Amino acid sequence: MFRRPPPPPVDPLVLPNLSGTYIGAPRSAAGLMRPARPAHPAALPPPHLRHYYGLRDGQYDGSLYLQGGAHDAQRLRDALTADGFTIDGPVLDFGCGSGRMIRHLTGVSPQIWGVDIHAEAIAWAQDNLSPPFDFALTTTAPHLPFEDRSFALIYAGSVFTHIGDLADAWLLELRRILQPDGRLYISITDAQTLAEIQRIQPKHASHQHLAALDRDTGYHTQDWQMLMTRSGPWAQRVIYDRDALTQRLTRWFDLRRVIPQGYGWQTVLLLRKRP
Repeated sequence: MFRRPPPPPVDPLVLPNLSGTYIGAPRSAAGLMRPARPAHPAALPPPHLRHYYGLRDGQYDGSLYLQGGAHDAQRLRDALTADGFTIDGPVLDFGCGSGRMIRHLTGVSPQIWGVDIHAEAIAWAQDNLSPPFDFALTTTAPHLPFEDRSFALIYAGSVFTHIGDLADAWLLELRRILQPDGRLYISITDAQTLAEIQRIQPKHASHQHLAALDRDTGYHTQDWQMLMTRSGPWAQRVIYDRDALTQRLTRWFDLRRVIPQGYGWQTVLLLRKRP
């Protein structure tokens, strides 16, 4: 009798971007134990939970990790100040990881939430940064456990650079939980981002991924509105034609500011929810 061979091991970081998946915490066949730990606000997450932030010359640098989070948090504040916006309600860090930015927002709002699909990162943040911040594990399904109009500000650094087919559904979900006149601050990869990566790191892996996509699609010789390289909620990269994206977004939001290199190499869009 023919027997189908067992499937190969699956890397959770390269799973197809199916609705309702998340990156689970490592566990044995018997399960897992999450030990009790006192909160340690000054602690740094272990390197595998820093998601490449603070990486220099192949080594993780704790000071660089903290400096980068503080810098991006300040860029967020600066953009809101330039827009004349004052935070007067709860804040959501959408795709917070281990709290790299959120830890630098103490005092910005009495209630700040962080959500992510990475279970181990959320567990670390809950153990070390809560209180004063709150954290919840979510999935790739475009739904969040919050009531309508819950947040005055939602920000997402290098999140929509990884969301492909479900991007519009996620934008509408964030709009649902954003208060009228609230602000949405997101970063994207666009042509300007790619040019900056090419200038600074001409051997960056993203160039190889795009070359492979071009061999399959010939996108260089065509008009396009979005490119997706590779697959999975972490591994895939999404590149937008900025004009095409902002034209679609303005059906649901007012575009307040475009900030090239507002989040590392990435372009930041500051959006206002229409009442």
